[in-house]
Parts: sequence; C-alpha cells; structure tokens
Amino acid sequence: MKIDIEKLLKNPPFELLIILLTLAAYVISLSIFVPEDPNGAASPIPLIIAGLVVIEILFFVGVEVKEGVQKKGWKHEVLDTLLAVIIAVALWFALGFLLNTSTPISAVASCSMLPSFERGDFIIVQGSEPKAYEISMTRDELDALGGPFDVEFQDTTYIFDEPLYTYCQCHPSEELCAAFREYPELFTESAGPFTYHYAECGFTYKNGVRGEGPCLEYLEFKGKKYYQNLSNDVVVYVPSRGDYYSSVGDIVHRAFFRIDINGETYYLTKGDNNPIMDNQNYYCSKPSIKNHPIPEENVKGKVILRVPYLGYLKLFVSGLWNEDEQCRWLLSYTTVN
Repeated sequence: MKIDIEKLLKNPPFELLIILLTLAAYVISLSIFVPEDPNGAASPIPLIIAGLVVIEILFFVGVEVKEGVQKKGWKHEVLDTLLAVIIAVALWFALGFLLNTSTPISAVASCSMLPSFERGDFIIVQGSEPKAYEISMTRDELDALGGPFDVEFQDTTYIFDEPLYTYCQCHPSEELCAAFREYPELFTESAGPFTYHYAECGFTYKNGVRGEGPCLEYLEFKGKKYYQNLSNDVVVYVPSRGDYYSSVGDIVHRAFFRIDINGETYYLTKGDNNPIMDNQNYYCSKPSIKNHPIPEENVKGKVILRVPYLGYLKLFVSGLWNEDEQCRWLLSYTTVN
C-alpha cells in the first residue's frame, strides 16, 4: 500500500499529532537532560526541541495558506483567515463572559508554583472572589509594607530600603548575609504592621541533590501567625505598571492575604515554590523597583482547572522557550491546609 506523504502532511489531525509528539519529546527531554551540577549549564536539547515545535506550527500554517491560495486565490484566503480570527475572538469573549473574566485561559510560564502547578500547564480562570486570609488595615499601614525594613538579629537592629532576602542576594559576601544564610531562624524583619519570620528550608534538586537555604516561614500580623495556606486559591493577576514583575506578564500565584482598606480590596500573593512573598521581591540594588500590593481590579480570577503540558504551545509561540533555574528544584517549608 503506497502512502501519499504529501497528502498525509496536509491532513490537520496528522499535523496536530506531529506537533503533540514533538511536544511530548520536549517534556521527556526535560527529565533526561538534567545537569549533574544543580548550578551547571542546561542542556540545549530541550531548547532545540521547543524551537522545532514552533517551526512545525509555522510550517503547517504556511502549507494551509499556500493550499488555500492555490485553490481559491488570495482574496478568499484573506477572508478565511479574517473569519477564523473573528471566530477565535468571539469564542474568547464568550468564554470570558461565561467565566466572568477578561482572561479566561492562560498558561503557567514559570516553576514558581511547583508542585501544585508546573510550567506549561494550560489553565482555565474564573472571575470570582478567591479564598485567602482576610485582614483589614489602614492606607498608611498598606503603604508602610514597602519599607523601610527593620531587621532584628542578636539584639541589633539593621534598617534596609529593601527586604533582607533581596538585600542578601545583592550583597552575598557581607557578614550579615552570611549569618542569614547560616541561621535564618535568628532573624526577623518588620515593615509596617507585618513581621516576617525566616527559617532554614530544604531544596530538592531534580538530580536528587539536597540543599538548604533561608525562606519565609510565617508572617505575623497583629500578634497572629500566618503560614502559606495551600487551601487558598491560586489566582492570575496583572502586575502594576513599573513593578518588578511587570515585564513578565500575567502571574499565576497563590493568594495569601485579601486586605480590606475602607472598602477597597488589595491582595498579597506568594508562589508555592518561592522562598519569599511577591511583595518582598525587589529588583537587585534598586529598591524603587519592587512589587506593590495588588489592586482587586488587577486580579483576573482564580484557577479552576489545569491541563498539563498544553500551555507549552502558547509559551513557545510567545518566545518563552527557556526554563528558568527555579525549575531545577522543589522548595520544602512549613505550610498549612
């Protein structure tokens, strides 16, 4: 039986199968080509396969366009393309209307939510109020969360313009930062009404190597301790313009606090695989570039469904081929449910 390869390549189900198989090869390569040294250079193989997925998508789209032009002409092909775009936009808005959000679908771009969510997860978002710890504070207290930061260590107070964790990333050789890495449980950090308590947390790397380092254990507010609560909802939000995360795009992190300020609502969030909260992330050596509390209107909704791996297609087409170093480890620390 003679197989017409050219005709087979123009078959949409076969085209999709090829793309999905290449995507599967990419996922498998991530677990095979793991650097022996946790800090070593990543293998280029997954990156090459990611590029191949994009090439395949462009190739199959190009073949479809060429076929359409040859059969029906440019004008008809342009109309078909325009119709396809209109249908896609209509479906997006219809789904957004049903789910009450302007961002009904998205993809997880980083490994900051391991193990609950993985890079490449395709997610469905619903625009409803997410579950989080509920607290109230004044506008001045909210503004004070941005510093200055009073760090207590061995009966001495140090004042920084940025959180201690960020400061020590910028100044790793300083004696205070060496002590912080060695004895994080002896440090507390206060900003406005919050007091951050640190601990030594575990890092498990893909190759089985284990390590330790400082991370936030719990946050204290008006005498009450708050741990990362894994029963709180995971939300999708847009960072405010100029924030540290604003160049990344939509953020998929777990809601930590829902803050009421005289009827206005703000959120604080944290990635499950992040050692500190989002509002503690500052641009190294530039404290003016930081993450602010998230206004309610910036929260697009909570994640109600995830489909593994399919989100990679969106990431690859958007040019996000590389995994970040955070994908190499899993952080362990005290959490509650």
